[in-house]
Amino acid sequence: MTELSVVLISKNQEWNIARLVESVLRETAPLSTREIVLVDSASTDRTTEIAARFPISVLKLRPDQRLSAAAGRYVGYKRTTGDLVLFLDGDMELCEGWLDQALDVMHSRSDVAVVCGRVIDRPKEIHTPSVGHLEPLPADAAGIINVPHGGGAAIYRRSVLERVGTFNPYLYADEEPELCLRIRHAGYQILRLPRPSVFHYSALFHAFSTFLDKRSGKFFLGFGQNIRYFFGSPLLWPYLRERGCVAPALTLCIGIVAAAVSGLTGQWVWLALWGAFLTILTLGIAIRKRSLKRALLTLFGRLLILEGSVCGLFLKPYDPAGYPGRYDVIQ
Repeated sequence: MTELSVVLISKNQEWNIARLVESVLRETAPLSTREIVLVDSASTDRTTEIAARFPISVLKLRPDQRLSAAAGRYVGYKRTTGDLVLFLDGDMELCEGWLDQALDVMHSRSDVAVVCGRVIDRPKEIHTPSVGHLEPLPADAAGIINVPHGGGAAIYRRSVLERVGTFNPYLYADEEPELCLRIRHAGYQILRLPRPSVFHYSALFHAFSTFLDKRSGKFFLGFGQNIRYFFGSPLLWPYLRERGCVAPALTLCIGIVAAAVSGLTGQWVWLALWGAFLTILTLGIAIRKRSLKRALLTLFGRLLILEGSVCGLFLKPYDPAGYPGRYDVIQ
């Protein structure tokens, strides 16, 4: 069996795909056996054309099915054979040295199912490769720690995925936390190395438009989908707690009750108290983040997550094994 499989997922990322593939080829070159598969979600730009210039397999999912990052990972996993599988997004670049350390941990620790590293966010406008330009580690990143999930770039042990199931291809988002919760529930560990694993090039969450773009892409529906999938499962409460759904939902429910009581009694003090609570909460977040704008962005993001969670609850859950996974082989 292949020592390492690498699954790359992409959608309209011609601006970064060469940098990603080059970094993966560089870091996997010392391995005795490897396979690299790019799964593209029906891009309309030159992503697959550029990727096909490299010695990797390139698949392009057909648009007549639900497409998402989870679907790309699912199809890529099914197409690979490695004992270990590294998943990377199309807007990333694999950092120097992390892969060697991650493989050492996976080979020496059978209780570990997933290994990830620090993800360094960078503006999308940076176009040059980042070889040899790692930021210094912060003082609190001195060792390996247990984490809830891998954060978009991680190595998974195939034998564990065969036991607990792989990514749910029908999820619009939040597929990694959902999978990693199942992995931890089965008794395995997820470790994060202090070394940076990837550079992540994207639009940072510093503008309301970024959240709105996520909303239009159905990104926030994944929270509600997972809640519905976990109904009747002992994993429901851990998921709600870990994903920060409880406090925002409770706050919204209190607001709805306060509005209803105020409307029925004509005593608007209850709604005013709820408004005062939100004001104090906003000011507290602003002080902690040292920015009123960032506080408002945080609350706005939470509101969109709540909206997406409610909408996602009404989406019909499907058996992941029934995902069609239709694609064209580009190379």
